[in-house]
Amino acid sequence: MNEENISLLFEKVKEAELVLIGIGEEYEVRFDKINVNDEDTKIRKMIYQKVTQLLSGKNYFIVSLCTDGVIRKQGLDDTRIVEPCGNYTYLQCSEKCSVDLYDAESGMNICPKCGKPLVFNRLEETGAQYVEEGYLENWKTYTKWLQGTVNRKVCILELGVGMKYPSVIRFPFEKVAYFNQKASFFRVHSRLYQVTEEIKDRSYGIKATPDEFLKELSNKL
Repeated sequence: MNEENISLLFEKVKEAELVLIGIGEEYEVRFDKINVNDEDTKIRKMIYQKVTQLLSGKNYFIVSLCTDGVIRKQGLDDTRIVEPCGNYTYLQCSEKCSVDLYDAESGMNICPKCGKPLVFNRLEETGAQYVEEGYLENWKTYTKWLQGTVNRKVCILELGVGMKYPSVIRFPFEKVAYFNQKASFFRVHSRLYQVTEEIKDRSYGIKATPDEFLKELSNKL
């Protein structure tokens, strides 16, 4: 069903000087540390590996709303991945008594500064107490990288990006495609795959879940 789009994506990635990938909530792993779904995690590891293969030798950046942390274990450059909603890699004080973060594998469960419980450094888990310092350094790197995309061939790929935090991926990615006439834009989503009128001549809306699309993609890699 998506064979033509996949072939076109390969062509655009090959031609591109830079590749920008956004991974959205449709691809989120509802990762329960107590009851891990091993099969689900295995599938996502395999798919992330395909993304790694696709990006081989390219100048890329990945913005992800997923908090499972799986993408950081697939051979990609950690400095080229930013997760604004946090992940399961770090812990923080539940009361945000400081902006310190702690390794989630350390076995710690109490804040060494105030004695309150430690929780995962995730926006959905901490709300207003979310410690943003966990992603800000990579966000600065990302914004600087974006400045270098001006008037260069950029291939943009959205995977499962809907309307959850649209100001993080969906709207900014559309903006990059709008202002850069050399950009090509691929939006993969099971429902919200439509592209805006302003960029439709360089954009491709693909009705599929990220899993489905990347499984088809894997047959070409």
